[in-house]
Amino acid sequence: MHGRLRKTARVCAGFWQRLNGDLVPMGGVKRRGIALLLVLTYIAVMTATVLSGFTNSQVSYSISANVRDDLKAYYKAKSALNLGRLMLTYQYELEKDEFFGTRLRKSNFQLYQIMDILMTPFKTGIVSVDVPNADMTIASYNLHDAGVDAMGEASGDFTVKVSPEEGRVNLNKFSSSVSDADLYELCMLLASPKYDELFNSRSSKGFRLTRMDQIAAIIDWVDADGEKTYITNECKKEESNGDETSLYVDQRKKYNVKNAKLTTLDELYEVAGFGDDMMEAFREMFTVYPVNKVNVNLASAKVLYSVLCNAVEVDDAQKDNRIWACSDATIGTQLLALAMALEGYQQFVSNPMNLLYLYIVMGETSVIPNVVPNGTVVPFRRESEFYKVVKAMVEDSTQVPKFLMYSPTAYLMFQGDETAMLQTSVGLSNLTFNTTRLYSNITTETPRVFRVVAVGEYGGTRRTLTTVIDFNTTGGKYLYWREN
Repeated sequence: MHGRLRKTARVCAGFWQRLNGDLVPMGGVKRRGIALLLVLTYIAVMTATVLSGFTNSQVSYSISANVRDDLKAYYKAKSALNLGRLMLTYQYELEKDEFFGTRLRKSNFQLYQIMDILMTPFKTGIVSVDVPNADMTIASYNLHDAGVDAMGEASGDFTVKVSPEEGRVNLNKFSSSVSDADLYELCMLLASPKYDELFNSRSSKGFRLTRMDQIAAIIDWVDADGEKTYITNECKKEESNGDETSLYVDQRKKYNVKNAKLTTLDELYEVAGFGDDMMEAFREMFTVYPVNKVNVNLASAKVLYSVLCNAVEVDDAQKDNRIWACSDATIGTQLLALAMALEGYQQFVSNPMNLLYLYIVMGETSVIPNVVPNGTVVPFRRESEFYKVVKAMVEDSTQVPKFLMYSPTAYLMFQGDETAMLQTSVGLSNLTFNTTRLYSNITTETPRVFRVVAVGEYGGTRRTLTTVIDFNTTGGKYLYWREN
């Protein structure tokens, strides 16, 4: 019995010595802390494994959250696009209505002009009309009280911007033929002296093209033949002769002229003479979509300048060289001021808040008394109204600075100095216009081709859908689609 107790005691003592590293194994070599080292190694390995798993879990969660936010942002953008398309389609349905159709066509009222107001209830569930430049609400109605839920959320939002293409010049018009009217319109866009540095000068690629060579290069890119086009200094097309690819021989990467319609405006980068500076100057003036005449309700000051240059009367000595009338320092300055004032007038009338303030708060009945119809809500209902406003600005010099304040082009030119714009006085009484040429180049019809940019946001993620929709087809046909 005592022997067993002693044996058990020795075993326990040996176990205790092993735990404390004091056991002396055979050979006399002492091993201390092996158990502790194993435990620490185990803990370190497990810690690394747990941390790695936690990190992977966090990364996977973040990826999943980003994918979720991206998907929600995408569908918010798509919802905004569909709502915008629905509202644009409704414009043409209203015009077919027996009661509203006649009134809409007579007033030329456009739903796209109040797209922001129409979109707000879908986002917030609240309809509110505020007075511009004043902390005052004319009317407000909360749709939540009627049981209508909004599509917007605290962590998400969507917007849609609609801009018609009709205020631009369609370069694809030259793919089938080159009419004198279309050619002269293009010449006028490039005729301003402020573009002189873009032509006949040296660039990093060598000498730039002249104005007429640049116009010819555009025409050669989209026309169907392979012969080089020549444009005279009087903006007349001469008989084609030579190889139109000669402008591209010195390019590092030689390529053939397309000889087909431009698909997107960025294709102009492939045309000889076009670079970032040219695109910056003319991007907002051109389009590649089915637009015929310039819509004066939508055209920028640069395009309006072209329209005015095309119609301005000159003395008998200049009739054969009418293109350079706008290059005259006096006439060019006058027409630019008039174009910016018309752009400002257009912007003023196109903003419903400005009209609410003018008609309701100020108690006025017309934007330009005795010229513009009382209560108008669109810049120009007919081509004749455009000419009436032009004539009013020519005859009354006070009208020009009043509307310059609303012109984006003038704002950039005067660097936002409203005082300078108000003090601008340019005599225009010497200007006269050929109404036949004017009316043949402009239109005020309801736009049919729109660029729609829809933006969806959710959880810090943003998705943008950019489309061009042609409503010459019932319901609208997509001509362009891009996702960002």
